[in-house]
Amino acid sequence: MTLRVTRKKKVVTTYIGNHILKMRLFPWLKSKNGRVWRASMAISKSNRQLNDWNTIKKNKRTRQLSSSMTGKFGPKTQAIAIRQVRNWITEIPKGDSITIKCECTLSEKQFKVWKKWFLKNESKQWHISDNHKAFFYYNST
Repeated sequence: MTLRVTRKKKVVTTYIGNHILKMRLFPWLKSKNGRVWRASMAISKSNRQLNDWNTIKKNKRTRQLSSSMTGKFGPKTQAIAIRQVRNWITEIPKGDSITIKCECTLSEKQFKVWKKWFLKNESKQWHISDNHKAFFYYNST
């Protein structure tokens, strides 16, 4: 009998004041060596809005969420999300990779901030793509 690797999506919810921060990691693409996991996060006061975003529904609530900013909780939520991605790196199987893509309303600004953070604080295994405004990590261990 062989051990079968399951790849289920992972969702973590935390509360910051009266806002809800939801982070998710789900298998996105299949490659010859493994899977590419996509990490993303959203913050809102409404659980329904976050659940619609999580299930990728196309309605007014998810459009409003994608067009809004995090406000005064911005840096704190980014730090919490990076800590969670570090935990997920240890959980994904060998040969898989994680990608974080900047998709907020001010994606250029978000990419600049995250790029500065990744160059200063994260390991050299992270690859930064300026064209795609994304960060990639390949789990080789």
